[in-house]
Amino acid sequence: MITLLAGLACGLVVSRRWRPLLAEHWRALFLLLPAIVVSSLPFFLYTYKPEWIGTDDRRLLLSLILLRFLLFGLLLLLNLLPARWFSAHPGSGLTILQKICLLPLLLGLAGETAVLLINQGYWPVAEAILTENANPAFAAGVRNDAYVFLRVIDNETYLPWLGQIWPCPWPASWRLAALPAISPAEVLSAAGLFLIGISQFFPAGLASPLEGKQPET
Repeated sequence: MITLLAGLACGLVVSRRWRPLLAEHWRALFLLLPAIVVSSLPFFLYTYKPEWIGTDDRRLLLSLILLRFLLFGLLLLLNLLPARWFSAHPGSGLTILQKICLLPLLLGLAGETAVLLINQGYWPVAEAILTENANPAFAAGVRNDAYVFLRVIDNETYLPWLGQIWPCPWPASWRLAALPAISPAEVLSAAGLFLIGISQFFPAGLASPLEGKQPET
């Protein structure tokens, strides 16, 4: 969400217009609240009810991961579809450029969900990250499977190239992440959020050819 706020801030500074912050052309924004709640639940449960997500089958954790993707994916899909499917005013949806900016986030979320689901809810962590960047005590905990969400990449890991393989110390230094690393899928999601934020301030004249002409006023 930090990159989304950064994109909004950049757009606000450059354009000096506040009205795009209202996101008037977005559909189904009510999905944001349950999506954010579902995204936070694994960490809340890990803190207060770790036995609920630390089960052998990890069914609850996997269900929350999938539900998070479905909620965010539905929100993005509804805004990618032509506005004429939802409204009598063809120009009421997002512009074509804004829709293009949704795609990196959708792909990033799909990558995050895929690597987590196929690895039973664990983020695969590169050994090099633990050796070179992580706190020794924390690294030992990851190697010994002491953490619910992290596991070292080994021969049984699926999609290791989407795991936590790139060093990224600043989120951990600001206590925004436990591990000083980031996944390529998370980078794509972060870039998508930034583009979504700044695209709110793009000119409204570039409408999608599927939407028809903007209504005259």
